[in-house]
Amino acid sequence: MRKMKFYYSLPFLFALFFAFAACDNSFIDDDDIDIIDDGEDDNESVLERLSGDVSGTLGPNETYLVTADIFIPEGESLTLLEGTTLIIDGSGRPGRSPEINVSGSLYCYGTETAPIYIGVEEEKRTVDNMFRGLWGGIVGTDKAQDMVFEYTTIEFTGAPAEGGSSIVAEGEIDEGEPRYAVYMVNPEGNFIMWHSRIAYTKDDAIRLNGAKTLIAYSEFAFNGETGGESVNTKSGVVGDFCYNIFYGIATNGLKAANSKGRQPQCNNNYYNNTIVNSGWRRSQAGRGGSLNYENGARGESFNNLVADSRYGLRLFPPDDEPDMANMRWGNHFYFGSHEEMVEGFHPINGIIGMNIPGYENITIPDTDIYGDVGENDPLFVGYTVGNYTPSNFRALEDLKFVNNLFDMFKLQPNSPALEGGNTEFSPIFSEYVVNGKTYVTPLPSSFIGALGAD
Repeated sequence: MRKMKFYYSLPFLFALFFAFAACDNSFIDDDDIDIIDDGEDDNESVLERLSGDVSGTLGPNETYLVTADIFIPEGESLTLLEGTTLIIDGSGRPGRSPEINVSGSLYCYGTETAPIYIGVEEEKRTVDNMFRGLWGGIVGTDKAQDMVFEYTTIEFTGAPAEGGSSIVAEGEIDEGEPRYAVYMVNPEGNFIMWHSRIAYTKDDAIRLNGAKTLIAYSEFAFNGETGGESVNTKSGVVGDFCYNIFYGIATNGLKAANSKGRQPQCNNNYYNNTIVNSGWRRSQAGRGGSLNYENGARGESFNNLVADSRYGLRLFPPDDEPDMANMRWGNHFYFGSHEEMVEGFHPINGIIGMNIPGYENITIPDTDIYGDVGENDPLFVGYTVGNYTPSNFRALEDLKFVNNLFDMFKLQPNSPALEGGNTEFSPIFSEYVVNGKTYVTPLPSSFIGALGAD
């Protein structure tokens, strides 16, 4: 690991500290500042440049510049403490798009008041760069044991994979294809995302080919340019996905398929999530826009709120259908401000309510809440539905920085989505214990969507 020290004057240090404490995530490139040696103690500030093998602990409340790929070796771990910032020095070009390669374990322990940021310097955080894919993401090998993200933000990933990347060696993607923000491939491992956020990614935010998984209380914004899901799981992934917000996703917020031939069977519970303005950028016709099960996956899907999206819950039709004998669903709330959205509440290229031979008994649940164009406005506190048409979404006219989605999508006291939820089912796992910490799985709520009243 190559390390370089830079020393700054005391006023500058106070300014830097308060900037990060306010979650501004700004960064001043060291090439653009004067290095000042004012005789102060070496411990005032140390800005490390990271590359190569890295393990141990980073932070708290420190900033690091990742200048080339970093590797967490097998059997070792890297822990990021509260307030830690990793600035990835990436350009999206070959040889200049570092990744974090995990063969051991990665623990990101931010807090509500001191979150962790993993992304690019402030000058690169522009709308024009949203789908540029400036760095390579967090890539787990089949040796990776744990990945934990608490109060952590990850942004601007998706740089083309290079020949030496483990994700190419494993055959997941080809050289030159965009990498995911986070990738994990070990059915014996653990994946936790808790009060975190992934935004502005070239392709999938999360691709899991194996892991015991809990994703809860997290935000996903503008994942995928012309394709890509927020969370895309395959065989070997078992877990619970609840109380998350998905906004402006290219394809689905959540997608499960039992492909790849791993054990155990893909088994995902999707409940109490909110999905808005999603599915419109997928260039391939007939692809999803909110929740999708296919290819032998199983699970339970209840209490999800889908607004102004391309499709509602989609169970793939025969020849690639999910494990229908072990699927349960219902109590979904749908709103559409355009006829194409309303037609997609129960997709014609899915099983539910389509009277397909052999599946005539798969009817639209009477617990679903839906109507005609403009009916059943969910009455979000900080967002007004109906401002865009499908053509606007496809033309990327809604691109903008979005923050505090949990404030935007709370429900007004008179929202029709405050009731109608199903509480008569249980999470797959009541708790997840990882690295000595216990995460108690949230139970379903009687309201629909990720949030109740303001």
